[in-house]
Amino acid sequence: MSEAAVIYARYSSDRQREESIEGQIRVCKDYARRNGLTILHTYVDRAMTGRTDRRPEFQMMIQDAATQNFEYVLVYKLNRFARNRYDSTKYKHKLKKYGVRVISAMENIADDSSGILLESVIEGMAEYYSAELAENVMRGMTENALECKWTGGPVPLGYKLDESHHLIIDEPNAVIVRKIYQMVLDGHTPATIIRELNQHHYLTSTGRPFSYSSLRSILYNERYTGTFIWHKIRKPNAIPPIVDDKVFQAVQEKLKYNKENHIKKCSDNYLLTGKLYCGLCGSKMSGTSGTSKNRTSYYYYTCTKHHQKDGCHLRNVRADILEDIVCEQITRILSIPEAVKAIAKQAIVVQQQKKVSLVIQSLKNQIADANKKLQNCVQAIESGLVSDTIINHVQSYEKRLKDLKAELSREELLDGDTELTEEHIEFFFYSITRKLKTANKYKSILLSSLVRCVIIYDEYVEIQYNYKYELPILQNPVQIGSSYLQSMVIHPRLELGTP
Repeated sequence: MSEAAVIYARYSSDRQREESIEGQIRVCKDYARRNGLTILHTYVDRAMTGRTDRRPEFQMMIQDAATQNFEYVLVYKLNRFARNRYDSTKYKHKLKKYGVRVISAMENIADDSSGILLESVIEGMAEYYSAELAENVMRGMTENALECKWTGGPVPLGYKLDESHHLIIDEPNAVIVRKIYQMVLDGHTPATIIRELNQHHYLTSTGRPFSYSSLRSILYNERYTGTFIWHKIRKPNAIPPIVDDKVFQAVQEKLKYNKENHIKKCSDNYLLTGKLYCGLCGSKMSGTSGTSKNRTSYYYYTCTKHHQKDGCHLRNVRADILEDIVCEQITRILSIPEAVKAIAKQAIVVQQQKKVSLVIQSLKNQIADANKKLQNCVQAIESGLVSDTIINHVQSYEKRLKDLKAELSREELLDGDTELTEEHIEFFFYSITRKLKTANKYKSILLSSLVRCVIIYDEYVEIQYNYKYELPILQNPVQIGSSYLQSMVIHPRLELGTP
């Protein structure tokens, strides 16, 4: 009765063709025929390196050996089994426990001490070849890096590769990168930034939703200033910049300051974040919290240049008092029926002149991109390149397309069928002013609807609204005198120390 065996064949993508698989199998079958072995199954890993054991068919073969249905694993040469001596020894030992032995069809190795020595030498040579190949690859990558060509791996968000593998700006995604940097300068927390990016269905360079790690990789990536970086190679002004160097440095200083001073920034709790400006230097103001010596928490707005060397000297202002003052001014305007009617008429004119929603356009672009990636996977499968990774990508893209199409349908429904009237808008303002004292979310809705920006000066506060100045009751902007400022300024003893 003939002994049972399986064939394991592998080809890597460096210097071999896929056809070599058929050659390996043919040699192994010929060996089995000459030596009275019955082939039960053939395991094949395509485009898989032997330097690692993370090979699907290889691992399946090791698991199947536990059933003890075969006695031999037949390979073309030992380097097809593994190029790493540790992996080779490890898995041969595991197979030996199952009563399975590895045989090389092309290498005549005796089953004695001299055979073990020869086998060790062959495996050592295979490992040396693999290491030499890695050095050659590293040398080639270094040459590419010296020419500022991308050496491999995910391309940073906001860039794409031209035909010669140089980084060029991918403007639709570059907008996302600039938005992230600006949100940091505006005082938004990482959680807020990630939530907003994912709500707009923006994706990272690898096609995934944003996370803390992907956000950090963008915020600390100096390549965005135009510097090409690979290992020890650094070339300034070698690629097109997405972020101005001053903006990048300002973000680094802000991140460093927040880390060193353990400041908890809660922009979700600061209703004027993104709308508040310093009247002395023109910079945006952000919400910051601190704790006094008696462990009392204080929340205030500070100029983003306040803690810089030779920075702005505008004093910090109490967040709750400032927000209440702004809301009180709006409520005073909305208490006049003629003012509400005038604002409603202006809103209707804007509605009639509005263009295609940017959200809808963004969703359509993302659907087209996901469709393209899905079709690429399908074409790969049709051409015979089937792998767990490709199948997982197909499932991921199909799910994403379903979610995007559902979101697009919802946005189109809201954008197309909801036609507001003046009565709708008047009732909205009437309802929201009645609920202002019940929750901060109503204050936030009111501020985002009517306030364009708030500017803080030493002597007064200026509120600029989204409506046009048409009647005396619709004054725009509104200036609030210095008597209010006295109650808004944080006492010096409670202000956080500067670095």
